[in-house]
Amino acid sequence: MWEMYDRLIDGIPETLHVKRVVAGSFWTVVESELGVGTAVTLRTLSRPPVGRFSPEGAPLKQVAALSRSWNMVEAGIGVAALNAYYNTPEIAAKNGTLFAEGDDRLNDPYIAYRNYARNRHVACIGSDSTVVDSLLKDVAEVTMFGDQFGAYPLAAADYLLPLQDLIYLPCHYEISKDLPRFLRLCRKAVCIVCGPSVTMSPVLFDAGAFDLAGLVITDADMAFEAACGTAVKKMFASGKKASLRKKPVSELLSGCL
Repeated sequence: MWEMYDRLIDGIPETLHVKRVVAGSFWTVVESELGVGTAVTLRTLSRPPVGRFSPEGAPLKQVAALSRSWNMVEAGIGVAALNAYYNTPEIAAKNGTLFAEGDDRLNDPYIAYRNYARNRHVACIGSDSTVVDSLLKDVAEVTMFGDQFGAYPLAAADYLLPLQDLIYLPCHYEISKDLPRFLRLCRKAVCIVCGPSVTMSPVLFDAGAFDLAGLVITDADMAFEAACGTAVKKMFASGKKASLRKKPVSELLSGCL
């Protein structure tokens, strides 16, 4: 169960340290010497924190290990620390990540798969379900999971996800530890993990993901401003949308998985 997290943690160099940390009401941000990583803040009732140290000044690898915590705020700090390595421009580019420039529709996680979705079964979990439904319902059979009207309860995922061809998973599942389980349920499908918390690393491909649609922060001060709550919506403006795919979408269309 922990293999994905352990591999991500082990890949961080021992030499990097945390410079700044903010766990805001909506965003969590961690800065290292290499760059900035962000994660969604999950303020749910959970276990007490396990970290007995101050994250600021601590080795980035030690803080990233908090991603294994069952305290969700602490786990968000851990995932943001992972992203303060993997989601920095230098490391993301080295791993093959593509960065959006302007209105980059080819790398949009919803528009890019429209042709592949045609006459197939598509599923989406969470707040983006209505977006997927509006964009793809005219070409595919869309199944939504969540609290929206017409959506299935999350408990139905174990029964219905294995029947899907294309699946969108929310990034905060990496924080809540749901991601490995849902990726296993989606093994036979093309699975896209979307959102600023997703760690842009090929390690997630081995866990079952096909496409990682995330965020690479390029303006650290703006990201921290968003995390502090003064301008929550600025988080997306503080970086570039990014896409890391196991294979090009064109290979899906040609039947070459």
